[in-house]
Amino acid sequence: MGMRFPTEIEPELRAIAARRLRDERDCSLEPDDLVNEIMIRLIKQDVGFEDRARLLGFSARIARQTLVDHARQKHASKRHHDRVTLVTAIPDHEDTDLLELDAALLALAEIDIERAALVEMRFFGGMTMEEIAAAQSISLSTAKRRWGAARLWLETQLSGA
Repeated sequence: MGMRFPTEIEPELRAIAARRLRDERDCSLEPDDLVNEIMIRLIKQDVGFEDRARLLGFSARIARQTLVDHARQKHASKRHHDRVTLVTAIPDHEDTDLLELDAALLALAEIDIERAALVEMRFFGGMTMEEIAAAQSISLSTAKRRWGAARLWLETQLSGA
């Protein structure tokens, strides 16, 4: 049974947005703003989704686009970048510039679109590895391996090494 209406995941999107924006500095977006933008775009798409995981994956892409657009607008007017935290399994999280992360994800997508989508779902969508595996129709162990490789590649790109 396909999911037709994004309102089925609205409470979950609100929780994800609140977590994502909690540590943002100088960000004028509120969680409700981000969720509303996601919901509007999902409704405009009028696409049925096979399952919750695929709907969350698509929502992650919209969240990324919205946050990057917001950061670009602020950068253009104030000449500085918003910072976000790249969530990894490594205990010491380093601050990551959202625009740098977006550029790195675009570069990763040119090399491996599935790994880029996985990072997008994990970082911007707050999805679990199980949800990502379901959305990408891969095994959990494959999703974990891809996440590890993508995370290391991104950390190398973002550290300037």
